[in-house]
Amino acid sequence: MSFSSKPRDSNLASMHAVSPAKEFPSSHITKTAQQGILFESNTGDSHLDEHLGYIRNADWASTSLGPLESWSQDLIQLCQISLLDPNPRSLILGPDRILFYNEAYSELCGDRHPHALGQNVIEAWGEVAQDLISGPLETAERTGRRVQVEDQPLVYLRNGFLERVYVRWTIVPLAGYAQGVYVSLTDSTETMLAEKRRAAIRALNTAWNVVQDPLTFWQSIPQSLALDPFLFPFAFLYAAISDPDSEFSIDTSPEPTQAMRFKLEGAVGNSEITSHLPGELGPGHFELLSDLRDPLLFRSSEASKPSWSLSPQDCILCPISSNRSQKVIAYLFLGIDPKRPYNDAYREWMNEFTRCLSNAVTSALQSEEQVRNQRRRAAAAASEQHLLVTALANRDKEVVAVNEELQRTLEVVEMANVGVFNYDLDGRLIYANDAYSNMTGCQPEIMHGKELVFLDLTYPEDTEYLMPKWECAISGQSCTFEMRYRGPKNEGLWVLAAVVPVLKDGIVTSVSGCITNIQDTKLRETESAQRLQALERAKSWEQRFANFAELAPVAIFFGSQSHHHLSYCNRAWFEITGHPVVGFEQIDWSVIVYEEDLELVRSMWTEVIAANKAVSTQFRLRRRWSDGNGVVIGPVWVTASVLPEYKEDGSIKGIIGTMLDISALKFAETVQHMKAQEALEAKRQSSNFIDMVSHEIRNPLSAVFHCADAAQDTLADMLDLASRLGSTPKLESGNQLRELIANAVDSINTIISCTQHQKGIVDDILVLSKLDSNLLQITPSAVKITALLRDVEKMFEAEAQRSDVQLQTQAHPSLEELNVSWAMLDPGRVQQVLINLLTNAIKFCKKKQFRKVTIRAGASRIRPSENVLPDIDFVVAHSLHDSVYDSAEFESHSFYLWFTVEDTGRGMSAEEKTRIFARFSQGSARTETEYGGSGLGLFISRELSELQGGEIGVASTLDVGSTFAFFVKTHHIDAPASTKGLPIQLKQKTKKLSADINILVVEDNAVNQKVLRKQLTNHAYTVSVADNGLDCLDYLRTTKHWRGNPSSAPALSVILMDIEMPKMNGLEATKMIRQYEKEGKLMGHIPIIAVSANARQEQTNMALEAGMDDSIAKPFRIPDLVPKIERLAGWM
Repeated sequence: MSFSSKPRDSNLASMHAVSPAKEFPSSHITKTAQQGILFESNTGDSHLDEHLGYIRNADWASTSLGPLESWSQDLIQLCQISLLDPNPRSLILGPDRILFYNEAYSELCGDRHPHALGQNVIEAWGEVAQDLISGPLETAERTGRRVQVEDQPLVYLRNGFLERVYVRWTIVPLAGYAQGVYVSLTDSTETMLAEKRRAAIRALNTAWNVVQDPLTFWQSIPQSLALDPFLFPFAFLYAAISDPDSEFSIDTSPEPTQAMRFKLEGAVGNSEITSHLPGELGPGHFELLSDLRDPLLFRSSEASKPSWSLSPQDCILCPISSNRSQKVIAYLFLGIDPKRPYNDAYREWMNEFTRCLSNAVTSALQSEEQVRNQRRRAAAAASEQHLLVTALANRDKEVVAVNEELQRTLEVVEMANVGVFNYDLDGRLIYANDAYSNMTGCQPEIMHGKELVFLDLTYPEDTEYLMPKWECAISGQSCTFEMRYRGPKNEGLWVLAAVVPVLKDGIVTSVSGCITNIQDTKLRETESAQRLQALERAKSWEQRFANFAELAPVAIFFGSQSHHHLSYCNRAWFEITGHPVVGFEQIDWSVIVYEEDLELVRSMWTEVIAANKAVSTQFRLRRRWSDGNGVVIGPVWVTASVLPEYKEDGSIKGIIGTMLDISALKFAETVQHMKAQEALEAKRQSSNFIDMVSHEIRNPLSAVFHCADAAQDTLADMLDLASRLGSTPKLESGNQLRELIANAVDSINTIISCTQHQKGIVDDILVLSKLDSNLLQITPSAVKITALLRDVEKMFEAEAQRSDVQLQTQAHPSLEELNVSWAMLDPGRVQQVLINLLTNAIKFCKKKQFRKVTIRAGASRIRPSENVLPDIDFVVAHSLHDSVYDSAEFESHSFYLWFTVEDTGRGMSAEEKTRIFARFSQGSARTETEYGGSGLGLFISRELSELQGGEIGVASTLDVGSTFAFFVKTHHIDAPASTKGLPIQLKQKTKKLSADINILVVEDNAVNQKVLRKQLTNHAYTVSVADNGLDCLDYLRTTKHWRGNPSSAPALSVILMDIEMPKMNGLEATKMIRQYEKEGKLMGHIPIIAVSANARQEQTNMALEAGMDDSIAKPFRIPDLVPKIERLAGWM
């Protein structure tokens, strides 16, 4: 469990029922320094001492953990780590999930501390922990993996009220303990709240920025706050009532706040509060708050309720004023979140919120003021325009009177920002006031200049519209019209032009007029037209969507925010669900959804609304689905995708969803799953069969190997005796005996060769099985190249001697040139390719007079198939494999390691070379008859080369010899600094004498047991035998390694442990031995070599995981086993 932390409460101790003063008995605190602070009574930290007192007084004895003094050193160490951690940490231990926590965690518990110590975590936290235990904790216990929970919201009683917190917590299963998890947590409450509050302010600013007048702004505030009921449980606003006839804005008017009346402009949230609010408050109601500048918290629990309070619950009063004045013009009452404390962060957010309100109301008031000024100027301009037109119309008056009136009018018009002009009959500008020049952008130099100059001040495309107006004016007719001037900066300006012809004696002498700026009016008209067009397009799209929805084969539906009611669904919805066609309000989900999936549909609906995100799921319907033949298969399956539907203000209105019938797809998935299971079962049976055949073949082969080796040794002794007879009178008998022995040795060599051939076939079958199943893995490790060559040479040394073949290994100069000594590669897979190539090379050299096989190794920066080995015809890879070194991490120091195996055998023709790398294929039928083989070795070598990022190829001349080459991709690595990868550490490097090595052979096969014992005895080892794992354990109890036995008891150096045995197999016996060593019943570490007829890597891995130190697969030869025995015997 993890919960938010809170500041240390100095009075916390007074809340606990168990007093820390009761110290743990001194008799139980006689622990060593290694036990840490858990048993200390004075650590120097009073809070920690207090917490330790609670821990020691907890009833641990009644739990699965037992008394405190019985705890293991590892558990005490883990407890000390958590106690010294300054962050909240807890341990949940044992099958009964007992809770242990540090001091920081105790501060989260409130009244639950210290009773929670030593209690079941669910009982300690009650309903708060119930949901968490059923999910993350059980997942961690079941999988053994870390589980993280991000920003988990929790509500629980703390500090005297239900508090909501957000936490991030991590559950880490404990390794090495019977059962338990380690829990660490981080408080993310302030981070989450800060983000929510910032998002709220951004959303409110966005909503308020489009408001242009104060009244709309006041009304928008409560509506905007309703978007988040957690931040604003309720809200209502009283704004000052302004005088519509006043020339001042409400914030700059001389009327003080206490003299103004306030009107309720909006209320949202708790209806018990908002429904009883008065619609208007008289002057003086907020008299005491007229000087308030910052938000004020009001507690309903305060003894004296102020007269201005209108809420029976806790709330925050926010005074609202513009940035231009300190005068308060509105009061906003905000309900506070009852599940969060009103702390500094909350207070700072309220201050920021109030500043945003001030900025927004300032903008609204300025917009209102601009509109009022524009109206005032427009009214004045219209009035002055009327006067001007009237003056111009009175052309029959005396010239002096007209001129005087005109001059007065021009002066007034100039003040009213109305442009006045006068053109002669040719269109030359003869008069223009400043307003006209400013609006049109005309310069003084154009006066009395170009004809029809007004066309230069307008847009060319408007000429066709303006010329008829000009013709009308010079013909003696007045006209009024709207037109555009380009303006001083070519920004375009709309004006209302009034044109009047000037008459003298009834004859038109010039054209005068005025222009008024109507740019704002035209912009509003354009916006209105655009909104009208958008509305018409929306109606058109709505109709098109309705037509689409009715014809669509996909079910489409709209749902309400609650109660799972539909507000719309199309025809396809009724067809897919089988619901009767009724009114939307009569649709019932419960009658169409499969009963077991009904809760899934409800949770999907709830998740869309609660999480505000799209959700997709699949569920079943009660309607039955039939295939194309009319056979009823089962319930209809549908896939549904649902997302929130939003209102214009951004709040969630309901849901929108689609539904598609996927019954056929589900049926196909079921059929596919059945077929896949059948294929897996067939594959499993095939694998079991291969394992069984391998096991049954390898067991007798192992006995054949051992008997052949024993016979060779016996014949060698007999040959020595026969040689001695050659120096006696029985010379003829000695020669005959040597001839018979030579024949027997040849027969034994034939037996060994055939057995090795049969072993190779079994190995190839296992590798081929893995290749076919894509189970063969490349496991790179650090390998010394020269050591790899020596191992291969050593492996074939005896066979080469028997075949009289000269075997030679060479390191190519390229290794030294590229400074290659060690490399990362899979030595087993590389050796497997070399073994196949060497086996073929030696086999094909046997019938040649000159017999020589040469192994070379070299390195190259580029692929060796690109002219590094020009004589080799490399086979094009039939499949692409990604090397483990293809990543950018190894690109700078990767290279290619190549090997060649050159022999002086029979060689091959060009036709034979095209077939040798195919599966179950050899160069010719003669090859199989004369030399034998399965046709798998080269195919497997090709696969292994390509799996390691390389290729394989051959160069061959008939009757001369062949050179096989392959390469793998690898990268440089430094020589390992130590042998820390070995299962146990070497304690002494001096080799023991064979007579000092005591071996226990655990083998259920009597023949193998007898032969192996004899062979090991011939190597001067002391050998004991056991028939199964139980007999092995019984024998160990008689050795000197068993605690309590005398030093004169039998010694034991190495155990050869068969894997598959009756009563107790080798894996179980090994685990018991390692457990005895851990418990101290067996002293020291007894090396164990796994012996198995199952050669799969998985079997080897199981043996090593069980605790064995090495392994060898049947059939094996004693020369292969002896180095392993002597290496492990040196560790005892």
